[in-house]
Amino acid sequence: MIFADKIVTLRKRNGWSQEDLAARVNVSRQAVAKWEAAQSVPSLDKIIQLSQIFDVTTDYLLKDEEEEIVFTQDTPDCAVRHVSLQEAGQYLDSRPASALINALGVSLCILSPVTLLCLGVLSEFHLYGMTENTAGAIGLIVLLVMVAAAVGLFIWNDQIHGKPWEFLEKDDFVLDYGVRGMVKERQAAQAPRKLALTIIGVLLFVLCPIPIFAAMFTSRELYMGLSVCVTLVLVAAGVWLVIVAEGPSEAMDRLLQEGDYAPDKRKQDKVMAPFSAAFWLVITGIYLFWSFQTDNWDKTWLIWPVAGVLFAAIRIVADAIMSRRETR
Repeated sequence: MIFADKIVTLRKRNGWSQEDLAARVNVSRQAVAKWEAAQSVPSLDKIIQLSQIFDVTTDYLLKDEEEEIVFTQDTPDCAVRHVSLQEAGQYLDSRPASALINALGVSLCILSPVTLLCLGVLSEFHLYGMTENTAGAIGLIVLLVMVAAAVGLFIWNDQIHGKPWEFLEKDDFVLDYGVRGMVKERQAAQAPRKLALTIIGVLLFVLCPIPIFAAMFTSRELYMGLSVCVTLVLVAAGVWLVIVAEGPSEAMDRLLQEGDYAPDKRKQDKVMAPFSAAFWLVITGIYLFWSFQTDNWDKTWLIWPVAGVLFAAIRIVADAIMSRRETR
């Protein structure tokens, strides 16, 4: 049996279409068709990748005299998870609700200092009889309650909407016949809504400093303090829209194993995950220590946008380094 026939046999044995196999090997469907028609032969790295995907030895793929399928020792049987049309539909149907919960949780975190800032401004100018101690106590209580509510939402969302589909992040899987086409159709239908929400969200990010700039022209400290609250509200609204727009889209990319969920990206994410967790724990510790030491809660929140920009820069550099190593 020649290499081309073995590829056809193994592909059909797993119930994959040429498009499914092409997606897993990160080549075009036409390339797979040429392999199966014996019009071309994949490169050595692709042959190794095929042996890993099919859980067979490279000797079986390359030697024509090997007729019987020879599995690798660590995987005596092909056990790649298949995602059916029904499963894919259920997963995609659950994503909008999951995105809304995540958006609410993140927005609560962003808005948590607003009460503290507003009451602090009122107490500073002795408005409505608000004392500094009362403002600080109420503001901190509201901040902690909102953060606790956000954490609760994240945990609940992970257990209800995340656990059943955990295998999509951790395990290798393939799509049954018809799933890719269904996901592509939903992706095309979702695109206009995603674009509109993303544009509005980004515009809010761009416009959010306007209240602060406007307060500067008034030369009144009262307006300056309140302007920070308005800015945080605009940021929270922008984040809400972006998360709601990206949630279903990310789910489709995960099923199709495209974009950030391509096999090479998943490897990079596994490497970066421990660093990400450590980074944000350190930032949180710095934020809390700095805030409690200085009691300048109206200023210490600036650590979050700075940390976000720094993390993005580190991630870009790390991804570039890992991509360069993989191409060598």
